[in-house]
Amino acid sequence: MSTWFSIELGDGVQAYEPSTKILEEFMPAYIAAGQPYDLAVFSKYDLSKNMVTVYFTPAAEDMANSFGATACDKPTIEKLSLLAGDQRALGIHFPETHAN
Repeated sequence: MSTWFSIELGDGVQAYEPSTKILEEFMPAYIAAGQPYDLAVFSKYDLSKNMVTVYFTPAAEDMANSFGATACDKPTIEKLSLLAGDQRALGIHFPETHAN
């Protein structure tokens, strides 16, 4: 299970409502799943495209599908922010950034 999923939400203003909906749906699912560290949603703003893209980890596949996200390559860590999930998800999915 290593497929990531993404969906473009629009510019910053357009992305606010769908981002809020993702957060609202994420928390109950996250708690029900036992708050696994690998279940997370990340976001990235591309200034050149004026586009917010949300990335669902492989563990968040069911949620990704419910939002119409499509399979994608794993995003790069550059300018990636944790939208929902445990902060440790960064180290789990991007261990090279947290190397000692």
